[in-house]
Amino acid sequence: MTTGTPTVPPLTDRVCSEPFRLFFPVGVLLGWIGVGHWLLYGVGLTESYSCFRHGLLQTQAFLMAFAVGFLWTALPRRIAAPLASGREIALALAALLLTGAALVVDAFVAAELGYLALFTLLLAFAVRRARAGTVQRRPPAAFVLLPLAALLGVSGALLILARLVLDAPPWTIALGALFIQQGVFLCLVMGIGALVLPLIGGTPPPPDLFSSPRETRVAWAFLALGVTVAASLVAESLGAVRGAPIVRGVAVALALAVGGGAYRLPRRTGLHRKLVWLAAWLAPAGLVASGLLPDFRVPALHVLFIGGFSLMAFGVATHVSLGHLGLADAALGRPKPVVVLAAGILLALLARVAADTSHTYFEHLASAALCWMIGTGVWLAWLAPRFVRR
Repeated sequence: MTTGTPTVPPLTDRVCSEPFRLFFPVGVLLGWIGVGHWLLYGVGLTESYSCFRHGLLQTQAFLMAFAVGFLWTALPRRIAAPLASGREIALALAALLLTGAALVVDAFVAAELGYLALFTLLLAFAVRRARAGTVQRRPPAAFVLLPLAALLGVSGALLILARLVLDAPPWTIALGALFIQQGVFLCLVMGIGALVLPLIGGTPPPPDLFSSPRETRVAWAFLALGVTVAASLVAESLGAVRGAPIVRGVAVALALAVGGGAYRLPRRTGLHRKLVWLAAWLAPAGLVASGLLPDFRVPALHVLFIGGFSLMAFGVATHVSLGHLGLADAALGRPKPVVVLAAGILLALLARVAADTSHTYFEHLASAALCWMIGTGVWLAWLAPRFVRR
């Protein structure tokens, strides 16, 4: 009989078991690239900028990295399915990096091919586990929105490629961008939010899909809300720039408030829990504001992008990281790095919203980028050493 310290699994095994250890840091770095060019342009280090590139970098690279990290960590545990393999991890990382690098140099065709490859990997991941015969549970009813998110992502990439490669009408690239920049993550926020909000808030997690007639009805209700979101994106591309975002905002609010329980504050303490709750309301608020104030559509949508998508991504990532890295005490308090993260993201939101009413537009954008990078950088510096430890 031998005694001693327990064997520490190799880092590759830990990444396969908990893919967030890799994809969350990669997501932060991709996010810095996405906002960094506003900082570089604001201080005069570059002579050009691209809103189109910025939007795709944040949604096809930064947010997708966080989505992969969360889903590939949480889903196998929820349904008791095989963990991610090293090959799957490597291919997903390559697809993300290809997409990000191609967008940086405006190689949009290559970027969309990388994005399509990533969705192919995500779908293959789910199909392999469904066919493995070892799945012991089903995901919650709200996860019916995940295939819809994939459909919108694939459709959006194909529409952009149709414009770039086949010289399709201009509406194809506009609708494709709407599908990618809003549709994908609105469906993910509604679907994942219905699972995460109860867990974070301290209430029982939702039952399995089809576990009862009620859960079947819940699944149909979530699917109806997702189809409403998708239809509103098509309507907006056809000219309904006022009504469509409002309808979309109401659908998201219903999914998160009723389906996810966001109508009440979290019962458990912890700053990151309140950030996720706040993001659940900022997301639909930004959509509704963009419809009510069409002259301020872009800053209103950044309430969705920064206060909704970005804040929720980091709030959920904090919850996952603290839970898996043995930091339970920090999860119930207000760790200083999380305070800095919250301040950085919310200051970035305020600076971006104020930019359109100021005489220093690009200076405001640079300030917003700097605040966001500082807040997320402190968060990453706090957790990065723990990502590589046992």
